[in-house]
Amino acid sequence: MKPDYKLVAKAKYIHATADLASELWHEVYKRYYPAKQLDTLVEELQSADAIEEDIDNDVNYFLVVLGGKTIGYFAWKMENTALHLMHLYLRPEYRGKALGRDIVLSCERLARGEGKGRVWCTVHAKALPVQQFFKARGYRLLKPVENAVGGISMQLTEMEKML
Repeated sequence: MKPDYKLVAKAKYIHATADLASELWHEVYKRYYPAKQLDTLVEELQSADAIEEDIDNDVNYFLVVLGGKTIGYFAWKMENTALHLMHLYLRPEYRGKALGRDIVLSCERLARGEGKGRVWCTVHAKALPVQQFFKARGYRLLKPVENAVGGISMQLTEMEKML
């Protein structure tokens, strides 16, 4: 069964995405940040207001729906020469089932179709399985990126794939 990707544009979908983001971020990042810092990061980066602001700045958010159940979300932004894959999160029980791979491949096809030369993303520097996921798809590590959000330092690594 292939999932559907539902464009997040209406307020109810923005709120559903923010709720899902909070759930998934707390699960994924609990090993890297204390609870209060994680709450701040979610509020600053993935609250309904933050997602709405992203959408106003040409970021495309999609809910991943499988069999009527929302199982994850992803977001991307088209830039001058690249597609920036900004978020890709799936519920734990749906990881490792080629769903993320298919999302990445569809982003790469979209970028090619728009005449872009690369896809890039940032991954938490300590999230080695996520880095491995992208490496297995032909992405390479570029450089560490220091990003401070709400006074919290996030150690990220930029990765890219030339198309």
